[in-house]
Amino acid sequence: MAFSLKKDEVEARERLRAFWNGSSLGRPALYIVSENPNFVEKQWEGPDLSHKEKDLLPEWQTWYNEALLTSMCYHAEAMPGTSFPWGSFVTTLPVLAGGEYGYSEEVRYNFFPSTKTEKIPTAWIEHDPSFLYREPTSFNPEMPIVKTLDSLIEANAKMVDGRGYINPPMFIDGLTTISLFIDPSKLAMELLENPERVKLWSSALTNIFIEGYEHFYQMMISLGYKDTSSWLPTMAEGRFEAVQCDFGVMLSPKMYREFAIPDLERVTDYLDYSLYHLDGTEQLRFLKLLAGLRNLNGIQWNPEPNAGSPLRWIEAFKEVRSHRLSLFVSCKTTEEAIELTRSLGPDGLMIELPIFETADEAEDAIKKIERVSR
Repeated sequence: MAFSLKKDEVEARERLRAFWNGSSLGRPALYIVSENPNFVEKQWEGPDLSHKEKDLLPEWQTWYNEALLTSMCYHAEAMPGTSFPWGSFVTTLPVLAGGEYGYSEEVRYNFFPSTKTEKIPTAWIEHDPSFLYREPTSFNPEMPIVKTLDSLIEANAKMVDGRGYINPPMFIDGLTTISLFIDPSKLAMELLENPERVKLWSSALTNIFIEGYEHFYQMMISLGYKDTSSWLPTMAEGRFEAVQCDFGVMLSPKMYREFAIPDLERVTDYLDYSLYHLDGTEQLRFLKLLAGLRNLNGIQWNPEPNAGSPLRWIEAFKEVRSHRLSLFVSCKTTEEAIELTRSLGPDGLMIELPIFETADEAEDAIKKIERVSR
């Protein structure tokens, strides 16, 4: 099934392909959106629901994604697409491994457009101190949660009806998943005392990741959808995920090589496209190891809150590019994006900017970035 997502789709796809290949068509790839002046917000007409009830209710998810899809105008390489913010994007793998989850009151996520969709609280996984000593499980397509997620995909595809792409549920990595079950400090001790047990479970979780993703992706294909993104808004023409190891901040490079790299290699070999979610500047110490992953496309810059402007990290970005890894960076202002482009050049660079109030402002930002790219 061939869809036309927006009027400049052909050019946008070409620029996205260049980004994924570490090059450009004269300027960085850009994720730029503006508020749709014709958007009319529809109130949720169903019952009051908890966040967990909303997560797995097709009617709520399609209502949410309809607002997300139609409340913005998509410029440059921004493509209209939809995702399921269930469990704050971190619960798929733990739940497929038999875990339970809930929500805290703390609100951490606020998706575009912030004035038109609700804030999402932080999810947590129910603590299970014995997790590592259970028999490793495998992906089971007959699990009730899998059937429910299948129904979300089907409902979302019907609602989108070719106006955008759709996403499978999001997956995190095995080590971070274990740390959610048993606590990061406990996992750090287990790496020293029972390393083979950790590797056994981490490998089993990677199997679930790959088999689970493929299950949901094949359902998408059967419904006519092949493009994906992740919670990152850069679209890819195939299987894409923001791969990660947030638990990696607890590891030395030697231990990262032993415990994290093998599963990251398996996942990046499976996916068609991948960006590593560099969760904090401390993970820059793993850059050479990440560059050794033969099928990793690039790095998504995700510094800690006090790391400051991306312009403070130009030398780190140059090192990323020296390894022929593409780089996805979120900037707060057009001026920041211009300076980043001037310092790095356009090749292998994608920049995300906050939502603009008008289309004219969005197009003006694109022109300014194009001028400095020449």
